[in-house]
Amino acid sequence: WGNDVLPSLICPFMSFQREQNAGAQVDSMANCCLCPEHHRLLKLGCVHMEYLEDIELVICSHCPVGIQLVHWGFFPCSPLAPTLAVSLDMLKFVSDLFVNMAPNERAWAAALTKYLKACGHEFATGDSL
Repeated sequence: WGNDVLPSLICPFMSFQREQNAGAQVDSMANCCLCPEHHRLLKLGCVHMEYLEDIELVICSHCPVGIQLVHWGFFPCSPLAPTLAVSLDMLKFVSDLFVNMAPNERAWAAALTKYLKACGHEFATGDSL
């Protein structure tokens, strides 16, 4: 994370913030890489504020998954081959929430899982969060 992944995400994050502050909306999660290099398909779940979404990304060394996810407003949950990504809006909300409450991450994860289940979305495993 510290030496490679996070530094590579700073510019895409700043670009995302700039576009979001200008009122630009991301239309779709279309793959960004069109290079002729060998591509790999990666399936992952994305946690939005209101729902879960399963997506497939085409990745290669020129267009790593972390950079693609940050471009679309998500943060990967692992540095190389994440199976889950969380929206930056959700992370901002959680950050603000944790500043204003006693720390209880398990309660938050349980509440979010229950909320998403009530909306008709379920994780494959019970303890994904």
